[in-house]
Amino acid sequence: MKRLLTVIAFSGAIGAAALADNLEGFAYGNESAPTGKEWENPEALSLNKLQPRAWTFHFADEQSAKSVLPETSSFHKSLDGIWKFHWVAKPSDRPEKFYETAYDVTNWDDIEVPGCWNVQGLGKHGEMKYGVPAYVNQPVMFYHEVRVDDWKGGVMREPKDKRFTTYKYPNEVGSYRRVFTVPAEWKGRNIIINFDGVDSFFYLWINGKYIGFSKNSRNTASFDITPYVSLGAENIVAVEVYRHSDGSFLEAQ
Repeated sequence: MKRLLTVIAFSGAIGAAALADNLEGFAYGNESAPTGKEWENPEALSLNKLQPRAWTFHFADEQSAKSVLPETSSFHKSLDGIWKFHWVAKPSDRPEKFYETAYDVTNWDDIEVPGCWNVQGLGKHGEMKYGVPAYVNQPVMFYHEVRVDDWKGGVMREPKDKRFTTYKYPNEVGSYRRVFTVPAEWKGRNIIINFDGVDSFFYLWINGKYIGFSKNSRNTASFDITPYVSLGAENIVAVEVYRHSDGSFLEAQ
């Protein structure tokens, strides 16, 4: 996760019903679990992600509103900071049930959010604990061919040349978890969790409940988690991030 992460309280209704017509690609539903294939399906862009909106925030009073900055609002809570973190080089090695509330992440690494796991994993002697930082600025980092419909081959193809970084790191997955508390004073408000940038795809769980997913690294991804959090008590947020997805083809343009 690369940028600001927050939980925000709104007083008005906000969500799929806030707009008369949903944008194409914004799907909604009460799924119990992901299929595990959303990150390589170009027809699946998001699940339960809120529609784009103007960048506005609520304040409790006129004085705090004059500051303009959302972090001065009592209805804003930052989740930036230290998270528990687990990294693998390919999806099949990820801890599949890490989102369950009873799953023990005590021995996982600590990582700073926002931040790039590849960079944070660099050691002073050149060690790369969490894969290789971006090493190209135009082509995609995984094997592909310049031909019509090549994207249908996906991002997990084994490179013909073993010098490709993705031969050793096919598609890194980072699993993030942390505990947070929602103020009891937010009762009666919509609780929105806001991701300002996750590269390039992620699944989201709150207190073990599957919420949805988002694809599109460069745009904000917001989810209404009101029914799934406990006010005035500890809650668990779990995020599973994939470095590459079918969206990576477009993000390389």
